[in-house]
Amino acid sequence: MQPTIIRYTLAGSIALLSLTAAAQSSITLYGIVDNSISRVSNAGGSAKWATLPGISAGNRFGFKGREDLGGGYQAVFQLENGFTINDGALGQGSPNVSRIFGRQAWVGISSPFGTATAGRQYDFMADMFGYSSAAYVTSYMLRPGTAALLVGNNGSAADFDRLGGARVDNSLKYQSLKYAGLSFGMLYGFGNEPGAFSAGSTKSAELRWDHENLSVNAVFTDYEEADSSGHFRNWGVGATYRLSQALFSALYTNSRLTSTGDMVSVADVGVKYAFTPAFFLGAGFVYMKPNHGADNIVLNGIRQQYGVNADYFFSKQTDVYAAMLYQHGRAGSGVEIYNLPVTSLDASSQSLITVGLRHVF
Repeated sequence: MQPTIIRYTLAGSIALLSLTAAAQSSITLYGIVDNSISRVSNAGGSAKWATLPGISAGNRFGFKGREDLGGGYQAVFQLENGFTINDGALGQGSPNVSRIFGRQAWVGISSPFGTATAGRQYDFMADMFGYSSAAYVTSYMLRPGTAALLVGNNGSAADFDRLGGARVDNSLKYQSLKYAGLSFGMLYGFGNEPGAFSAGSTKSAELRWDHENLSVNAVFTDYEEADSSGHFRNWGVGATYRLSQALFSALYTNSRLTSTGDMVSVADVGVKYAFTPAFFLGAGFVYMKPNHGADNIVLNGIRQQYGVNADYFFSKQTDVYAAMLYQHGRAGSGVEIYNLPVTSLDASSQSLITVGLRHVF
Protein backbone atom coordinates (compact mmCIF):
# COMPACT_ATOMS: atom_id res chain seq x y z
CA MET A 1 0.00 0.00 0.00
CA GLN A 2 1.31 3.44 -0.91
CA PRO A 3 2.34 5.77 1.94
CA THR A 4 -0.20 8.40 0.83
CA ILE A 5 -3.01 5.86 0.93
CA ILE A 6 -1.84 4.71 4.37
CA ARG A 7 -1.88 8.29 5.64
CA TYR A 8 -5.40 8.93 4.35
CA THR A 9 -6.63 5.60 5.74
CA LEU A 10 -5.21 6.40 9.20
CA ALA A 11 -6.61 9.92 9.13
CA GLY A 12 -10.04 8.63 8.15
CA SER A 13 -9.97 5.99 10.90
CA ILE A 14 -8.99 8.55 13.55
CA ALA A 15 -11.74 10.93 12.40
CA LEU A 16 -14.30 8.11 12.50
CA LEU A 17 -13.22 7.08 16.01
CA SER A 18 -13.39 10.70 17.17
CA LEU A 19 -16.92 11.11 15.84
CA THR A 20 -17.97 7.84 17.48
CA ALA A 21 -16.46 8.88 20.83
CA ALA A 22 -18.09 12.30 20.62
CA ALA A 23 -21.46 10.70 20.06
CA GLN A 24 -21.04 8.40 23.06
CA SER A 25 -19.35 10.57 25.69
CA SER A 26 -18.64 14.18 26.65
CA ILE A 27 -16.41 16.07 29.06
CA THR A 28 -17.11 19.68 30.03
CA LEU A 29 -14.71 22.18 31.62
CA TYR A 30 -16.59 24.83 33.61
CA GLY A 31 -16.00 27.40 36.32
CA ILE A 32 -16.77 30.69 38.06
CA VAL A 33 -14.32 33.55 38.59
CA ASP A 34 -15.61 36.23 40.98
CA ASN A 35 -13.95 39.15 42.77
CA SER A 36 -15.07 42.38 44.39
CA ILE A 37 -14.04 45.61 46.06
CA SER A 38 -15.74 45.72 49.44
CA ARG A 39 -16.07 47.73 52.62
CA VAL A 40 -16.69 45.78 55.82
CA SER A 41 -17.66 47.57 59.02
CA ASN A 42 -16.60 46.28 62.43
CA ALA A 43 -13.88 43.92 61.23
CA GLY A 44 -12.41 43.42 64.68
CA GLY A 45 -13.62 46.86 65.72
CA SER A 46 -12.63 48.91 62.65
CA ALA A 47 -13.83 49.37 59.09
CA LYS A 48 -11.90 47.48 56.42
CA TRP A 49 -11.52 47.85 52.65
CA ALA A 50 -10.61 44.66 50.81
CA THR A 51 -10.90 42.65 47.63
CA LEU A 52 -13.24 39.87 48.68
CA PRO A 53 -13.61 36.84 46.39
CA GLY A 54 -16.71 34.78 45.78
CA ILE A 55 -19.32 37.32 46.90
CA SER A 56 -21.92 36.21 44.35
CA ALA A 57 -20.69 32.60 44.11
CA GLY A 58 -17.61 30.69 45.25
CA ASN A 59 -14.68 30.62 42.81
CA ARG A 60 -14.25 27.21 41.19
CA PHE A 61 -13.30 25.21 38.15
CA GLY A 62 -14.18 21.66 37.39
CA PHE A 63 -14.75 18.82 34.98
CA LYS A 64 -17.93 16.85 34.50
CA GLY A 65 -18.60 14.15 32.01
CA ARG A 66 -20.74 11.24 30.93
CA GLU A 67 -20.42 8.21 28.71
CA ASP A 68 -23.36 6.46 27.06
CA LEU A 69 -23.38 2.80 28.09
CA GLY A 70 -26.53 1.90 26.16
CA GLY A 71 -30.02 0.95 27.32
CA GLY A 72 -30.54 4.32 29.02
CA TYR A 73 -27.47 3.94 31.27
CA GLN A 74 -24.61 6.43 31.46
CA ALA A 75 -21.38 6.63 33.44
CA VAL A 76 -21.10 10.09 35.06
CA PHE A 77 -18.46 11.93 37.10
CA GLN A 78 -17.65 15.38 38.49
CA LEU A 79 -14.39 16.82 39.82
CA GLU A 80 -14.61 20.39 41.16
CA ASN A 81 -11.89 22.57 42.66
CA GLY A 82 -12.34 25.66 44.80
CA PHE A 83 -9.71 28.40 44.91
CA THR A 84 -9.06 31.90 46.22
CA ILE A 85 -8.65 34.30 43.32
CA ASN A 86 -6.53 36.90 45.15
CA ASP A 87 -3.67 34.53 45.99
CA GLY A 88 -4.42 31.41 43.93
CA ALA A 89 -4.63 29.18 46.99
CA LEU A 90 -6.61 25.94 46.97
CA GLY A 91 -9.96 26.06 48.71
CA GLN A 92 -11.75 23.62 51.01
CA GLY A 93 -8.62 22.70 52.93
CA SER A 94 -8.77 21.42 56.50
CA PRO A 95 -6.19 20.55 59.18
CA ASN A 96 -3.41 18.43 57.64
CA VAL A 97 -5.35 18.07 54.34
CA SER A 98 -4.91 19.98 51.07
CA ARG A 99 -7.52 19.07 48.46
CA ILE A 100 -7.21 19.42 44.69
CA PHE A 101 -10.92 18.78 44.16
CA GLY A 102 -12.30 19.89 47.51
CA ARG A 103 -15.70 21.08 46.36
CA GLN A 104 -16.82 17.81 44.73
CA ALA A 105 -15.28 14.53 43.59
CA TRP A 106 -17.59 11.67 42.64
CA VAL A 107 -18.37 9.02 40.04
CA GLY A 108 -21.56 7.09 39.37
CA ILE A 109 -24.21 5.65 37.07
CA SER A 110 -27.23 7.43 35.63
CA SER A 111 -30.09 5.11 34.67
CA PRO A 112 -33.81 5.08 33.85
CA PHE A 113 -34.33 4.64 37.62
CA GLY A 114 -32.27 7.64 38.77
CA THR A 115 -28.62 8.47 39.46
CA ALA A 116 -26.36 6.74 42.02
CA THR A 117 -22.97 8.27 42.85
CA ALA A 118 -20.07 7.73 45.25
CA GLY A 119 -17.34 10.05 46.55
CA ARG A 120 -17.13 13.50 48.18
CA GLN A 121 -20.55 15.07 47.70
CA TYR A 122 -23.00 17.62 49.08
CA ASP A 123 -25.73 16.50 51.42
CA PHE A 124 -29.23 17.61 50.46
CA MET A 125 -29.30 20.69 52.70
CA ALA A 126 -27.16 22.33 50.00
CA ASP A 127 -30.17 22.11 47.67
CA MET A 128 -32.01 24.49 50.00
CA PHE A 129 -29.63 27.27 48.90
CA GLY A 130 -31.87 27.75 45.86
CA TYR A 131 -34.84 28.46 48.18
CA SER A 132 -32.99 31.14 50.17
CA SER A 133 -32.48 34.82 49.44
CA ALA A 134 -28.74 34.07 49.23
CA ALA A 135 -29.38 32.64 45.77
CA TYR A 136 -29.85 36.17 44.37
CA VAL A 137 -28.68 38.59 47.12
CA THR A 138 -25.14 37.05 47.11
CA SER A 139 -23.88 34.06 49.05
CA TYR A 140 -22.94 36.32 51.98
CA MET A 141 -26.62 36.27 52.96
CA LEU A 142 -25.90 32.79 54.33
CA ARG A 143 -25.70 32.20 58.07
CA PRO A 144 -22.68 32.97 60.28
CA GLY A 145 -19.82 30.48 59.95
CA THR A 146 -20.05 28.93 63.39
CA ALA A 147 -20.35 25.27 62.40
CA ALA A 148 -16.82 24.31 61.35
CA LEU A 149 -16.62 21.77 64.17
CA LEU A 150 -20.25 20.71 63.86
CA VAL A 151 -20.22 19.28 60.31
CA GLY A 152 -16.99 17.29 60.41
CA ASN A 153 -14.44 20.10 59.87
CA ASN A 154 -13.52 18.65 56.46
CA GLY A 155 -13.22 21.80 54.37
CA SER A 156 -16.96 22.42 54.20
CA ALA A 157 -18.77 25.74 54.25
CA ALA A 158 -19.35 26.46 57.92
CA ASP A 159 -22.77 28.16 57.90
CA PHE A 160 -24.65 26.35 60.62
CA ASP A 161 -27.64 25.18 58.55
CA ARG A 162 -25.37 23.80 55.78
CA LEU A 163 -26.88 25.77 52.88
CA GLY A 164 -23.42 26.84 51.72
CA GLY A 165 -22.43 23.22 51.07
CA ALA A 166 -21.26 20.82 53.75
CA ARG A 167 -19.31 18.12 51.92
CA VAL A 168 -19.72 14.51 52.93
CA ASP A 169 -16.68 12.31 52.37
CA ASN A 170 -16.96 8.58 51.62
CA SER A 171 -20.62 8.98 50.69
CA LEU A 172 -23.18 7.14 48.58
CA LYS A 173 -25.98 9.21 47.04
CA TYR A 174 -29.12 8.44 45.06
CA GLN A 175 -31.28 10.98 43.21
CA SER A 176 -34.50 9.83 41.60
CA LEU A 177 -36.06 10.98 38.36
CA LYS A 178 -39.14 13.21 38.51
CA TYR A 179 -42.53 11.50 38.57
CA ALA A 180 -45.37 13.98 37.96
CA GLY A 181 -43.06 16.67 39.33
CA LEU A 182 -42.15 14.67 42.44
CA SER A 183 -38.56 13.55 43.13
CA PHE A 184 -36.59 12.30 46.11
CA GLY A 185 -33.02 11.60 47.17
CA MET A 186 -31.01 9.78 49.84
CA LEU A 187 -27.39 10.00 51.01
CA TYR A 188 -25.25 8.02 53.45
CA GLY A 189 -21.73 9.05 54.39
CA PHE A 190 -19.57 6.44 56.11
CA GLY A 191 -17.81 7.61 59.26
CA ASN A 192 -14.79 5.32 58.76
CA GLU A 193 -14.33 4.99 62.53
CA PRO A 194 -12.83 1.58 63.45
CA GLY A 195 -15.24 -0.60 65.42
CA ALA A 196 -18.08 1.93 65.25
CA PHE A 197 -20.14 1.81 62.07
CA SER A 198 -22.30 4.89 62.66
CA ALA A 199 -19.77 7.16 64.43
CA GLY A 200 -18.88 10.10 62.18
CA SER A 201 -21.55 9.11 59.66
CA THR A 202 -23.98 11.39 57.80
CA LYS A 203 -27.53 10.63 56.69
CA SER A 204 -29.53 12.92 54.43
CA ALA A 205 -32.82 12.79 52.52
CA GLU A 206 -34.85 15.06 50.25
CA LEU A 207 -38.42 15.21 48.94
CA ARG A 208 -39.16 17.79 46.23
CA TRP A 209 -42.18 18.77 44.13
CA ASP A 210 -42.08 21.05 41.08
CA HIS A 211 -45.27 22.15 39.33
CA GLU A 212 -45.36 24.95 36.76
CA ASN A 213 -44.20 28.10 38.64
CA LEU A 214 -44.13 26.52 42.10
CA SER A 215 -41.32 24.50 43.71
CA VAL A 216 -41.42 23.02 47.24
CA ASN A 217 -38.61 21.11 48.95
CA ALA A 218 -38.19 19.36 52.32
CA VAL A 219 -34.77 18.13 53.50
CA PHE A 220 -33.26 16.42 56.56
CA THR A 221 -29.58 15.80 57.42
CA ASP A 222 -28.09 14.08 60.49
CA TYR A 223 -24.36 14.08 61.29
CA GLU A 224 -23.22 11.85 64.16
CA GLU A 225 -20.11 13.11 65.91
CA ALA A 226 -17.03 10.93 65.55
CA ASP A 227 -16.96 10.12 69.26
CA SER A 228 -20.72 9.33 69.22
CA SER A 229 -21.30 11.98 71.89
CA GLY A 230 -24.20 13.50 69.97
CA HIS A 231 -25.69 14.51 66.64
CA PHE A 232 -25.85 17.74 64.66
CA ARG A 233 -29.22 17.70 62.90
CA ASN A 234 -30.56 20.05 60.24
CA TRP A 235 -33.88 20.15 58.50
CA GLY A 236 -35.59 22.66 56.29
CA VAL A 237 -38.69 23.40 54.21
CA GLY A 238 -38.58 25.88 51.37
CA ALA A 239 -40.67 27.15 48.47
CA THR A 240 -40.26 29.40 45.45
CA TYR A 241 -42.99 30.87 43.27
CA ARG A 242 -42.54 32.72 39.98
CA LEU A 243 -45.09 35.40 39.10
CA SER A 244 -44.36 37.17 35.82
CA GLN A 245 -40.92 38.81 36.24
CA ALA A 246 -40.84 38.25 40.02
CA LEU A 247 -39.52 35.26 41.94
CA PHE A 248 -40.58 34.90 45.59
CA SER A 249 -38.79 32.61 48.03
CA ALA A 250 -39.46 31.48 51.60
CA LEU A 251 -37.40 29.10 53.71
CA TYR A 252 -37.39 27.75 57.27
CA THR A 253 -34.46 25.79 58.69
CA ASN A 254 -33.86 24.22 62.09
CA SER A 255 -30.39 23.24 63.38
CA ARG A 256 -29.91 21.27 66.61
CA LEU A 257 -26.89 19.98 68.52
CA THR A 258 -28.25 17.07 70.57
CA SER A 259 -25.36 16.86 73.04
CA THR A 260 -26.21 20.30 74.45
CA GLY A 261 -29.81 20.79 73.33
CA ASP A 262 -28.82 24.01 71.53
CA MET A 263 -31.12 24.81 68.60
CA VAL A 264 -31.43 27.65 66.07
CA SER A 265 -34.50 28.46 63.98
CA VAL A 266 -34.09 30.51 60.81
CA ALA A 267 -36.74 32.26 58.69
CA ASP A 268 -35.56 33.53 55.29
CA VAL A 269 -37.74 35.44 52.80
CA GLY A 270 -36.91 37.33 49.66
CA VAL A 271 -37.86 38.48 46.19
CA LYS A 272 -36.02 38.80 42.89
CA TYR A 273 -37.43 41.05 40.15
CA ALA A 274 -36.14 41.06 36.58
CA PHE A 275 -36.67 44.53 35.09
CA THR A 276 -35.13 43.33 31.81
CA PRO A 277 -33.54 40.02 30.74
CA ALA A 278 -30.16 41.61 31.61
CA PHE A 279 -30.94 43.39 34.89
CA PHE A 280 -32.49 42.22 38.16
CA LEU A 281 -32.83 43.47 41.71
CA GLY A 282 -32.95 41.13 44.71
CA ALA A 283 -33.84 41.76 48.35
CA GLY A 284 -33.94 39.47 51.37
CA PHE A 285 -34.51 39.28 55.12
CA VAL A 286 -33.25 36.58 57.49
CA TYR A 287 -34.21 36.11 61.16
CA MET A 288 -32.11 33.75 63.29
CA LYS A 289 -33.27 32.78 66.79
CA PRO A 290 -31.35 30.44 69.17
CA ASN A 291 -33.23 28.73 71.99
CA HIS A 292 -30.56 29.46 74.60
CA GLY A 293 -29.76 33.06 73.70
CA ALA A 294 -26.19 34.10 74.43
CA ASP A 295 -25.28 30.63 75.73
CA ASN A 296 -26.12 28.82 72.47
CA ILE A 297 -23.09 27.08 70.93
CA VAL A 298 -24.52 26.97 67.41
CA LEU A 299 -25.37 30.70 67.33
CA ASN A 300 -24.65 33.19 70.07
CA GLY A 301 -27.64 35.53 70.28
CA ILE A 302 -30.52 36.61 68.03
CA ARG A 303 -29.59 37.94 64.56
CA GLN A 304 -31.49 39.90 61.94
CA GLN A 305 -29.97 40.31 58.49
CA TYR A 306 -31.03 42.45 55.53
CA GLY A 307 -29.63 42.47 52.02
CA VAL A 308 -30.15 44.01 48.57
CA ASN A 309 -28.35 43.27 45.33
CA ALA A 310 -28.46 44.81 41.84
CA ASP A 311 -27.07 42.62 39.05
CA TYR A 312 -26.45 43.54 35.41
CA PHE A 313 -25.41 40.98 32.77
CA PHE A 314 -23.17 42.18 29.95
CA SER A 315 -23.60 38.73 28.41
CA LYS A 316 -24.74 35.23 29.41
CA GLN A 317 -21.32 34.69 30.98
CA THR A 318 -20.29 38.04 32.51
CA ASP A 319 -22.12 40.25 34.99
CA VAL A 320 -21.41 43.08 37.42
CA TYR A 321 -23.20 43.43 40.76
CA ALA A 322 -23.53 45.89 43.64
CA ALA A 323 -24.79 44.68 47.00
CA MET A 324 -25.30 45.89 50.57
CA LEU A 325 -25.84 43.64 53.61
CA TYR A 326 -26.50 44.56 57.21
CA GLN A 327 -26.70 42.30 60.27
CA HIS A 328 -27.94 43.32 63.70
CA GLY A 329 -27.68 41.17 66.81
CA ARG A 330 -28.79 41.19 70.41
CA ALA A 331 -28.45 38.97 73.48
CA GLY A 332 -25.03 37.83 72.27
CA SER A 333 -21.37 38.76 72.15
CA GLY A 334 -20.85 40.17 68.68
CA VAL A 335 -22.27 39.59 65.20
CA GLU A 336 -20.75 38.05 62.08
CA ILE A 337 -21.90 38.15 58.47
CA TYR A 338 -21.07 34.88 56.72
CA ASN A 339 -17.43 34.60 55.63
CA LEU A 340 -16.45 38.06 56.90
CA PRO A 341 -13.91 39.05 59.59
CA VAL A 342 -15.59 38.83 63.00
CA THR A 343 -16.69 41.98 64.77
CA SER A 344 -15.38 43.21 68.07
CA LEU A 345 -16.89 41.27 70.97
CA ASP A 346 -19.32 44.00 72.00
CA ALA A 347 -20.42 44.98 68.47
CA SER A 348 -24.14 44.73 67.77
CA SER A 349 -24.00 45.24 64.00
CA GLN A 350 -21.92 44.66 60.89
CA SER A 351 -22.37 45.78 57.29
CA LEU A 352 -20.95 44.92 53.88
CA ILE A 353 -20.97 47.18 50.81
CA THR A 354 -19.52 45.59 47.68
CA VAL A 355 -19.15 45.99 43.92
CA GLY A 356 -17.99 42.92 42.02
CA LEU A 357 -17.46 41.26 38.67
CA ARG A 358 -18.24 37.61 37.85
CA HIS A 359 -17.41 35.52 34.81
CA VAL A 360 -18.89 32.07 34.24
CA PHE A 361 -17.44 29.64 31.74
